[in-house]
Amino acid sequence: MPSARKPGGVGRAKKTAPARPTSAKGRARRTAAPKPHASETAEASATPVVAGEAGGRETAPARRRAPGGKTITIVQYASGIGCPKRQKRVLRSLGLRHPRHTVVRPDNPAVRGMVNAIRHLARIVEGGHGA
Repeated sequence: MPSARKPGGVGRAKKTAPARPTSAKGRARRTAAPKPHASETAEASATPVVAGEAGGRETAPARRRAPGGKTITIVQYASGIGCPKRQKRVLRSLGLRHPRHTVVRPDNPAVRGMVNAIRHLARIVEGGHGA
């Protein structure tokens, strides 16, 4: 039913986005080469395929720590919410996700410097040799 304020029941005209100026920069279409099939990439790949795995999936070599190297245990005891982005990046690079999260990292000056940069959010546990 038409409204008394809007004769004929016509509302506001919808706004349309203004036309963007066209430029030659970035407009060239790129044609990508067709991707090879998964079986073709497995044959040409240099990574080993683990036998006995379902579907013969490729696996990356496992990371190993140096045996006998010193490690430290780091605990996050405050949230990174409201902190500068730089401090949040340090938390994530240490592997800390939330308060009371514990991680084990190698004991070197780089890791200790990162913990020192966020000492109000994380601390090194004195007696902790594991998670």
